[in-house]
Amino acid sequence: MNYPPGFAIAIDGPVGVGKSTVARKLAQMLQLTYIDSGAMYRAVALYNMRAGAAATDEAAIVASLTHIDIRLTPDSVIYLNGENVSVDIRNQVLAEYTSTIAVYAGVRAALTAQQKALAAATPVVMDGRDIGSQVLPHAPVKIYLDAKPEIRAERRYRELISKGQKANRAQVLAETHTRDHRDKTREHAPLVQAEGAIYVDASHMNAEETVAYIRNLIEE
Repeated sequence: MNYPPGFAIAIDGPVGVGKSTVARKLAQMLQLTYIDSGAMYRAVALYNMRAGAAATDEAAIVASLTHIDIRLTPDSVIYLNGENVSVDIRNQVLAEYTSTIAVYAGVRAALTAQQKALAAATPVVMDGRDIGSQVLPHAPVKIYLDAKPEIRAERRYRELISKGQKANRAQVLAETHTRDHRDKTREHAPLVQAEGAIYVDASHMNAEETVAYIRNLIEE
């Protein structure tokens, strides 16, 4: 099927629900461009962490944006000022740092503008926390992907262990609850089920089953 420019599938949901995996697989299946909005926030976090900026220093974080160039490729490689940081941005320490800086209005405004521009250029599948509510409110397909916190935490724990990273189940669950509260109560672009979004509970579905379920919804 040929999709017109401006066509978008917006997928939102809480931490650890598998948005990126589902969105990437769905984009491949439908031959659309995948945009990982979370990776863009992680790239900003990585730049500032390397620079020694405290995550709580909002002014420094926002000021750093003028020195940051983020590029995403169709095969999900992310470049930070020309450096491939696809692996560097995937660790638990950076995830916490990212969660802190993602609430800043200046950061959200800058990255939202970039995400809107990307979506205007080509049909996309984009995932994040505020894609359907803020970035692409007029997307013809909006999904709110969810799962129970305990299940999301267990999946995250297993993912970290599989990558050879140290992890503690209780700590991962506590961090999941903390992130959920922060994302849903932040002042700017909180995590919500966007108007018109279809709620999908993936608690008892794996990634492939979730992708198939969403595709069926789209094709109905």
